Amino acid sequence: TLFRSENPEQERQRRELQSNPLTYNGADRETYCWSQTITETDVRVKVPNTIVKGKQVKVDIQKKHIRVSILGSDGLWSKAVDNELSWEINTEESMWSLNPGEFVHVNLEKKQERWWENVFVDEPKINTRKIDCSRPMTDLDDEAQSKIEEMMYNQRQKQLGLPQSHESKTHDMMRKAWDAEGSPFKGQQFDPSRFSVDPNGIVNFKDF
Repeated sequence: TLFRSENPEQERQRRELQSNPLTYNGADRETYCWSQTITETDVRVKVPNTIVKGKQVKVDIQKKHIRVSILGSDGLWSKAVDNELSWEINTEESMWSLNPGEFVHVNLEKKQERWWENVFVDEPKINTRKIDCSRPMTDLDDEAQSKIEEMMYNQRQKQLGLPQSHESKTHDMMRKAWDAEGSPFKGQQFDPSRFSVDPNGIVNFKDF
């Protein structure tokens, strides 16, 4: 079975979207654009260059709906966006700001950690298999961050031929016991190449 890949124009457009922080992992629509991480979605609603003050904007953020209205030169309010969201958000942690003359930035904290295919229910879906699904270290809990840092440390140590984290403590103990009374290595220089330490901390001596 042959799988149809994106045509060159689709590939170019996707690369362009991914290279722009305003549309990273998202899309560019007629009246707004959006980007996302696994925990947040940023919607930027485009406004005329005459919208330069916060009092010219009204933003209503609900758990599954957002409305952005702008004040026209005629003194009347008009809706720039008034749509139902595809997924629920945490309203207490969501906020907005105005980038004068350009857009209203609405930052939405996702209620569930998941990748959105679209921001609004009536919007065409993006292909989430084509986005960057990696997670920033800061999105992970302390335990997960510690494990990743340990893995990175061990990888560097291994490349340099130095003891990894599970070996370091055992190496220190072996160094102290190496020349102790009753040690078969007493009087010899400490040589870590004479043994190996498995991930459980068990020492295995090598035959020479």
